[in-house]
Amino acid sequence: MTLAGTVGPVLRQAAGAGGGLRGALTLLKDVGLRGVQLDITVAGLRPRELSKRDRQDLLATLRRADMTLAGVDFFIPVNDYQDAAQVDRAAAATVAAIELAADLGRVPVSLALPVAALDAGVASAIATAAEGHAVPLAVHGENQLAALEQWLAAIDQPGVGAGVDPAGLLAAGLKPEEAVYKLGRRVKVARLSDLVNPGSLRCAVGAGELD
Repeated sequence: MTLAGTVGPVLRQAAGAGGGLRGALTLLKDVGLRGVQLDITVAGLRPRELSKRDRQDLLATLRRADMTLAGVDFFIPVNDYQDAAQVDRAAAATVAAIELAADLGRVPVSLALPVAALDAGVASAIATAAEGHAVPLAVHGENQLAALEQWLAAIDQPGVGAGVDPAGLLAAGLKPEEAVYKLGRRVKVARLSDLVNPGSLRCAVGAGELD
């Protein structure tokens, strides 16, 4: 199993390592990681900002850094999928994220969806885009796990599954190992995170409640 570092938080620390994506990749390599998870909500990595050539250059940058692309994170506010003024834009942006993931090697897209209240048309558009581009979706719904299970069963599409974030599950009062058993083969992406109480604060792995 190969761990991949999430680039979003690391980009904010990258100034001392050359700045930008290359600096972030250097920081990840310095701690022994050879895989990367890109946050495509970050300026410079957003789908609408990347032309076909930019996407090829991004892959070339990863190759030169000897880094494997594990997947992409597309975490926009969950409420955008429920707000009548935002839902069309959110759905279009999600489809654009799927298209970017396809161009980057059909890597999994991790995202959070309000599955218990998601409009059926929006859900269908997202699932159809994922199937059409052969891009796996890892849907996070740690605070609505039962609804997520039901939603995945209703979608019934092999490429659409769950993302597992232990810190999110712990914050919801759930045991990560039990959630994994319940979701079974529907787990597409597993994150490594931890949480400490009181306060439900994320912490270094091993310093919190994760067994």
